[in-house]
Amino acid sequence: MTRDTVHREFLERAKSQEALSDDQIWRRYQFRHLAAFVTIPALLLGTASIAAAYGSGLMSSDPVPVCQPVVALAPAFGSFKVTVMNASGQNGAGQVVGRDLSRRGFNVGDVTTAPRTLYVKAPARIYHGKNGLDQALLVAQTVDGAELENDGRAGTSVVFVIGGDFTKMLPAPPPKQPALSSFTVNVYNTTWRPGLAKTALAELASRGFTTGKQGNNPDGSFLPDDVAVVLHGPDADLAAGLVAREIKGSVLREVPRDNMTIDVLIGNKFESVTPRTELPRKQAVRKDPPHTVTRPCD
Repeated sequence: MTRDTVHREFLERAKSQEALSDDQIWRRYQFRHLAAFVTIPALLLGTASIAAAYGSGLMSSDPVPVCQPVVALAPAFGSFKVTVMNASGQNGAGQVVGRDLSRRGFNVGDVTTAPRTLYVKAPARIYHGKNGLDQALLVAQTVDGAELENDGRAGTSVVFVIGGDFTKMLPAPPPKQPALSSFTVNVYNTTWRPGLAKTALAELASRGFTTGKQGNNPDGSFLPDDVAVVLHGPDADLAAGLVAREIKGSVLREVPRDNMTIDVLIGNKFESVTPRTELPRKQAVRKDPPHTVTRPCD
């Protein structure tokens, strides 16, 4: 099809639609042809330019960095102080939590009632400072749903506040046997036979126990039907078990005492400290895997 033929057909269609002169119709056709000739290449060139810019990274935005929590070795359980405050309204909850934390190896300091102005709904809230985040994370692993709050305190000490939703501590591995140097043993004689307390205390010292006082029973009681009675406070029950193992036939008795001092009361049926050859074999020290904490994203 020639250019003249296209021109004639275009003129005939245009005349049927509007009453324009031949010259006007032809000028309109030339304008549309020129606009298409300029616009289409410009669009193609612009698209290619944008694609090239994205490809070279000029127009791409930097990706938003995704924070990854950091897993780090936890501090030693006894390397920082934990203060326990009871804000739950449950009588005795502070002592329960404090004893549990102590059994896990934490260095528990004061156990007190929280001031009335301190309200915590969560099971627990652990207050810490900038340098005590890992310590707080470690303590928080003992209670499901524990919250953390940085109160700007100095050092690595933390405060464990028991909240209104507290029910119980999370299960813990069986506690390890306490070191013999972590408690003191006193031996008192309740019989009329002299020298029993001195001999027994010396034997316990030779076996590695930290020994204290010896002599006649201070309260003057007499134990006619016992080999020995081992008195201990709530926090020293594991230590008292180690002492009782050294005297076959002895019995344990818990008394109101908030220290790690153990009293052995020698009864009328006492003969001697159990020979070493008759003692049960000592358990191997359990080796736990290193504890870790997961630091949250900022």
